[in-house]
Amino acid sequence: MSDRRRYKKPLSLEQELIGEWNLLESDNFEVFLEKIGFNKMHRQIATLQSGTLTISFHEGEWTMFTEGAYTIHRTIFRIGETKEERTIDGRTVVNTWSAKENEKLLWIEVNQSTGVEIKCELFVKNQLLVHKMKCAGVRATRTYTKSRVCTLRRLSSVC
Repeated sequence: MSDRRRYKKPLSLEQELIGEWNLLESDNFEVFLEKIGFNKMHRQIATLQSGTLTISFHEGEWTMFTEGAYTIHRTIFRIGETKEERTIDGRTVVNTWSAKENEKLLWIEVNQSTGVEIKCELFVKNQLLVHKMKCAGVRATRTYTKSRVCTLRRLSSVC
């Protein structure tokens, strides 16, 4: 087989991220939520629920739909955009979205009432979706696996 046939073109950021992802594990998430100002009840709910993150991309517009046992949240944005929104726990934040070398989706979230800044990155590594978060020196990671349902319905606009 020639070298040309063995070479597999890398997937674009959109191709890597789109799909339905199920939460596999969280590391330091409750401590992170406390740092950004979640109250105890919201922290407990967020850490106990198993969530699904659905990512889609259409004509330059990203949609991230987060669904848990007690919460549903949708974010729609474009790379380079700064946008105000209300979070699941009711905070008003401004997010600024970017991409790094077609490998990672990045955003900075600033709480409008406290000024607390969160830096996030989202990328695929070893077929897992990794969501890294950082706030004032506290780091957390959430790892997701691709939904089997999503894998089976490749014709869907999301998968």
